[in-house]
Amino acid sequence: MNVSALATLNALYEVGMFAFSAYHAVQNGDKTSEEIRAEWDIVTGKMTDAWSTWDAAGKSND
Repeated sequence: MNVSALATLNALYEVGMFAFSAYHAVQNGDKTSEEIRAEWDIVTGKMTDAWSTWDAAGKSND
């Protein structure tokens, strides 16, 4: 598996884990939706890194 595919899979994993954790944190009252929103910026940064790696490998995300 090439680097761009691994970066993409890792980013998708991160999004899934974020969603799972966020759902349970809000349901349990551990975090507010505002706190979850602030954490989302970290996840989107990881997605941006994955797309950058994909583009650098000569692929297109269009």
